[in-house]
Amino acid sequence: MKKTAVCWSGGKDCCLALDQLLKEKHEMVCLLSMVSKEHARNHAHGIQLEILRLQAEALGLPLVLVNSAGDYETSLKKSLVELKENYGVEAIGFGSLYMESDREWNEQVAVQAGLEPLFPVWIKQDQASELLHEFISSGYEAVVCRASSEHFDQTWAGRMLDERFYEDILKTECCAMGELGEYHTFVLDGPLFQKKLEIKQSEVILNAGLWSLDIQTCRLVDKKTLVHKK
Repeated sequence: MKKTAVCWSGGKDCCLALDQLLKEKHEMVCLLSMVSKEHARNHAHGIQLEILRLQAEALGLPLVLVNSAGDYETSLKKSLVELKENYGVEAIGFGSLYMESDREWNEQVAVQAGLEPLFPVWIKQDQASELLHEFISSGYEAVVCRASSEHFDQTWAGRMLDERFYEDILKTECCAMGELGEYHTFVLDGPLFQKKLEIKQSEVILNAGLWSLDIQTCRLVDKKTLVHKK
């Protein structure tokens, strides 16, 4: 059992990675997210840091925020070294799926920091639709927080990942998991979540070729309360 951290964007890929690592009995130390402290949002999906913190609270895990201003690679390496020295972290998990260049870069950064790189959801490209269906059928709830305007119209931002989404994404020429940047997600609930995130206020905006769901306010809901209401 290794002390492990997970590189965290808040989306489905890293959530699947976290799920698998826990099933493999890794001791989860923290979630690590690259952020822009200047804009108070995370680097990967533009989620407000306050909302990202709520997600980590819902999962019951510490969240380490790393300012990505300046040299992104240097900032990540430094943070990984600090996790190793201060918390005894031995490995870092990534949500990479099948992009070899992405895997190679992550491996290099981890090894240089003295950590073992882990890729618990690594698949073949033709297994993407299977993995998406696994995510949906496992009870996770995620919302599309970014959708490329090259592939989608604005109605895709804010869609929930459900069976209807699964059917619709398979009708496109996009990767079912959005591995090539076609869309990004933010996970709201699932088997690992102690509480559910409920979006209270949001709007869809077009930013740099992406239809983005700007989640402005969010709250945590006790899942026991939801059960009683049903």
